[in-house]
Amino acid sequence: MASSRRSGLLAAALVLYAFAVAAQTPAPLVLAGRVVRVRGADTSAVAGTVVVAHRVGARRQGPIDSVRSDRAGRFHFRVAAPDSETAYVVSTRHQGIGYFSEPFSALRRSGADSIALAVFDTSSTGPPLTVTIRHLVVAAPRGDGSREVLDIIQVANVGSTTRVAADSLAPSFRMPLPDALADFTVGESDVSASAIRLDGGRLAVSAPFPPGEKQIVVTYVLPRGRARLRLPIDRPTARLEVLVEDSTVAAAGLRFAEPMALEGRRFARFTADGLVAGAAPELRFGRRGGALRSYSWVAVVLATLALGAGGVLAGSRGRPRSARRTASTAALLSRIVALDQRYDGREALTPAQEWQAYRERRAALKAELTARLAKEERAPQIAVDN
Repeated sequence: MASSRRSGLLAAALVLYAFAVAAQTPAPLVLAGRVVRVRGADTSAVAGTVVVAHRVGARRQGPIDSVRSDRAGRFHFRVAAPDSETAYVVSTRHQGIGYFSEPFSALRRSGADSIALAVFDTSSTGPPLTVTIRHLVVAAPRGDGSREVLDIIQVANVGSTTRVAADSLAPSFRMPLPDALADFTVGESDVSASAIRLDGGRLAVSAPFPPGEKQIVVTYVLPRGRARLRLPIDRPTARLEVLVEDSTVAAAGLRFAEPMALEGRRFARFTADGLVAGAAPELRFGRRGGALRSYSWVAVVLATLALGAGGVLAGSRGRPRSARRTASTAALLSRIVALDQRYDGREALTPAQEWQAYRERRAALKAELTARLAKEERAPQIAVDN
């Protein structure tokens, strides 16, 4: 009798254990959808193209499977045991250009079974590439008087084809940077670092630009003794946000906004909207200890300047952090800012599922930002509002 009771208890324990294991094991993740070619307002199925499923995780990353799309452009993958800490994406190539879906995971799987993997024809002509938002962060002078600058540029292609260079030697995107800069470094951008370079004082990007936006992140150093920082604008720039860790800076062609204080460090803040080619906003550095002033003398700005929310990044004092780490942190922060600019205060106007996806994406980015800062030696705390 006792033996029978023990067997019954053991069986019950095994059943409970099985249920517990099942509850902790993520359900299979289905990555499925269609490859479609977009031409203006029209779309058509792309049959017979190779579609690849990838994993992107801290421990493992790389392709996990591939299939050819069917006559309707359909593809289907099943990840039997998705890792909760890994993102999964699908990709394909069209006219030599790679296209990727948004990332999905065991925790964020909404839409994973109905992916529209869009591809575009390529062209070296079309509407000019524009800048939707540019964040510039100028740190306080270092011991030798030089200043580190973080430059985050969001480039938009409003055309209907993927923009490529006219030839293999020409960049697909060029933009002037401040004069006489030093220590140019590429940060973690939306294109390969090998495709970004400094060419004769200009930022040159040789990567293709599909319709939509891509973020370019670079850092550089202003030499000691620089009294002014001029930002030549050669293309429409919808929004410019400038943070300067200096209590004496003044600006021309920019609107003075509310200063920011982060962990006891003060940042002057300036903004501009609707900058056009030919504009040249300028920062003028004063002597330490002076008051913030706003100069009215002039760069060409033809649109109304307006106050708006912007990105925040504290440059480090004393021993500088690695430029790549700084750029990586800023890229995460700018993505949080971009999400907030799109969704904050719009909950009533946003579908519930989309709003939930925004909150989840923001939380994930904030967690990644917090983890990254924790790993950086003597990293200053960056406050991100909940």
